[in-house]
Amino acid sequence: MCRVGNLKKMAGSMYKHILFPLILASTFGIASETPTPPADTSQMPLVPRYNNNVFLDADFLYWYSKQEGNNYAATGSAITVPGTTDPNTGLIPSAITTKGKVYSPSPKAEPGFRVAIGINLDYDRWELYTNYTYAHGKASGSIQSDNLNTGILPIFSYTPNNSILASATYATTGGATGFVSEAVSGWCLYFNNINLELARAFMPSRTFTLRPHLGLQGAWQIQHFHTTYTVSSFTSPETDLGGNFVHFEQHFWGVGPRAGLDGNLQCCKHLGIFGETSVSALWSNFKSDAKSYDTNGIAGYSGVLISHQVNKLNSLSPVIQLQLGFQSDWDLYNRYQIVLHAGWEAQVWFFQNQHSSTIADTSLILQGLTFGIKFTF
Repeated sequence: MCRVGNLKKMAGSMYKHILFPLILASTFGIASETPTPPADTSQMPLVPRYNNNVFLDADFLYWYSKQEGNNYAATGSAITVPGTTDPNTGLIPSAITTKGKVYSPSPKAEPGFRVAIGINLDYDRWELYTNYTYAHGKASGSIQSDNLNTGILPIFSYTPNNSILASATYATTGGATGFVSEAVSGWCLYFNNINLELARAFMPSRTFTLRPHLGLQGAWQIQHFHTTYTVSSFTSPETDLGGNFVHFEQHFWGVGPRAGLDGNLQCCKHLGIFGETSVSALWSNFKSDAKSYDTNGIAGYSGVLISHQVNKLNSLSPVIQLQLGFQSDWDLYNRYQIVLHAGWEAQVWFFQNQHSSTIADTSLILQGLTFGIKFTF
């Protein structure tokens, strides 16, 4: 009986001092004497500090800008049916054997900039951010032709009596004195944009960060588009008889809500791939002004205003923004943070051409390289 009692006491002591602590450790995850190795942080992105830290961002832009719908001339269309006599020149044009095309100004890359300021709020890790973007766009083009039948057809063709274009072969069936020998066009854009956004980043995984944001967008733009048509004598093509100059000017402003989602995938220490997307809907105001000036050497006048229209309207302008690139993040002295980034960015502003086109979908497109630096205090 004593042995049985001693065995019971030993069993109770083992349960109390050995088994019970093991059960607790396995159930509630109490650490053992051997510490768990720390997680590898070499591939984790730089975590922003949320102690009401202010940050500044500056970008250099090298973008192409293009306004769709700015076609100014076309070739390849017969003025007189091939094989028949032209009533102006007396010539019989041959069959059309080459394809014509429609001409619009070709864009050129121009520098711009973006500056921003923000704060990483201590309250629940929110971020308040605003930026300003300025871009300047340019495009130009020209076409020369001495073809009297399938040469240049002006897209902006206003031909009142005695105007220079009214005396061109494409505009009259008799009595023409010249033909359109050249068309020269140019376009420029002054682009201004401000974004205000509230964002909160989170990490679905150890190397991937998402940053949804919501806010407001405001923009104002000025566009100039002009074309000059030169009329030359078809009996002496080197002699210019006059020309017509068309000028369009458009002023735009818009404001509305904007939302988006940014992401960053950390490839290795100090290097990540980032992407940014946003959509907005801007209540917009357009004011367009169109003028046409005529010069006719035969009639003896120069630079006479023959047409002037103003168009004002309000509309809803959707905008899409995309950016993809690489970034490198650095922590300095455990106090400052620097992020260097470079990528390709594109913006599409729908229904922006309210001055020179009746086509419904005439988008303004901006795209190109963006280089920048972000500094957090």
